[in-house]
Amino acid sequence: MPSYRNKPGDKGNYQKRRTFEQGKAEIDAAHLVTQRLYCDALNFWRRCKSRACKRHRCCRGEPFRCLLRGIIHVPQSRRLKAQKQVIAGGERRIPLATHVEWTVRRSEMKSLIDWGLT
Repeated sequence: MPSYRNKPGDKGNYQKRRTFEQGKAEIDAAHLVTQRLYCDALNFWRRCKSRACKRHRCCRGEPFRCLLRGIIHVPQSRRLKAQKQVIAGGERRIPLATHVEWTVRRSEMKSLIDWGLT
């Protein structure tokens, strides 16, 4: 059966590159998710004084502030355990959304904290 040349349908978006704004938004979202995973892995919600953190046992508003407040009280051995847990996706094994998130989860904690200060 012959097929006709002008088939109906939507032609896909074959432009594979993203704009700078799209890339920046994707990287910011990956850092935010990773910071939340670190706050959960290190149980900062238990000793955080912020009202937002105590609500439903996680950092709802700003996980970066919670991470900055509590990271100085955490020994290196516990940081390494938390890093392994974050790479795995936290307690609930949250899957990766993008490859950028894969890269951010495996980066060292110092670069994760420095990202929020810029």
